[in-house]
Amino acid sequence: MTGITNEFQQPIGNALPGWQPCPRPERIVLQGKYCHLEPLTRNHADSLWAAWSTAEDDRGWTYLNVGPFDGQPQFADFIDTIARSHDPLHYAVIDELTGKAVGTLALMRIDPANGVVEVGFVMYSPRLQRTVQATEAHFLLMKYAFGLGYRRYEWKCDSLNAPSRHAAIRLGFRYEGLFRQAVVYKQRTRDTAWFSILDSEWPTIEQAFERWLSVENMPDGAQKLGLSQIRENLVSGRAPATRQTVQVRALDASDYAAWRVLWQGYLSFYNTQLSDELSQLTWQRMCDPAEPMFALGAFDEQGKMLGFTHMVYHRGTWSADDHCYLEDLFTAPESRGKGVGCALIEAVYQHAQAKGSQRVYWHTHETNAAGQALYDKLADKSGFIQYQKDVK
Repeated sequence: MTGITNEFQQPIGNALPGWQPCPRPERIVLQGKYCHLEPLTRNHADSLWAAWSTAEDDRGWTYLNVGPFDGQPQFADFIDTIARSHDPLHYAVIDELTGKAVGTLALMRIDPANGVVEVGFVMYSPRLQRTVQATEAHFLLMKYAFGLGYRRYEWKCDSLNAPSRHAAIRLGFRYEGLFRQAVVYKQRTRDTAWFSILDSEWPTIEQAFERWLSVENMPDGAQKLGLSQIRENLVSGRAPATRQTVQVRALDASDYAAWRVLWQGYLSFYNTQLSDELSQLTWQRMCDPAEPMFALGAFDEQGKMLGFTHMVYHRGTWSADDHCYLEDLFTAPESRGKGVGCALIEAVYQHAQAKGSQRVYWHTHETNAAGQALYDKLADKSGFIQYQKDVK
């Protein structure tokens, strides 16, 4: 809501009286510290093919609408074709150490009139994935687009492409929603997840990239502080965070007051309200040895509770052993990014093993990309979709 209305008292968007269409991106070199981007040409095909040939299998092409390729000649023809495209406008990512192309990405759906552009066709070979160069390449292209005056920088991907969704959040994009059955590719349907960065958000995001790439944060080419944490510190005005010493133990009656504060924060996060009676009942059940419910808390060295997790054990039809359902997990906002969530989940695993449980599982909402970034490191996705129906 802008608070602006027209002569009919209808709400309208903010005026942009000086707005002019943006220049179109050009085929230029974008120089960074660890890599640079240069306009893609057929000459890059050999080094790109060599980089892609290091892959153990073809999974890198699953979520792209092209590939895998039968051989180098077919791949070179493909590179030659897309190199002549103006939209998408493709760039090769050149490793500064080797001088070789190790991946490509593109500006596409270029809309100068509205100041909107999308980054896409991200084809990162195994030699580029999970490297400093991979992140810097995105930074260079973002910086170029916003420098041209674009107001909106988009990222779209298959909603099932978890690495792409997590990368978008890590790089500073905001999740905007799901476009159902938006695309058909490789003879299958695709729901498309949409993300964006606005020009108003860019200054903070740019500063976070610069700090992340700095010599102070990359003394030996390895990060001391993660990009997401740097950005969060800039937004909150906090000093750089350090990983805390976390102790996890079972909660007891003396922890009720601290738990209740975090419990309310957890309910607020999910826009949920529960009665005091139900919250007290939940606490009583978790403290009752006869109940199959348990609660663990994470604490710092001073004994302050940083987060909690709740588990429920139940029988299953496919196993003689009980299953452990991790129902709730919450970390205090000021303690996020410091290993609390990871410590709690690892403690649940240990608890389940001690109870003789065969499996630990949990759910999260599809929009919780930050949570999924952690969960993907600690567990496997089952592929099952949850349905529910209130019957009372």
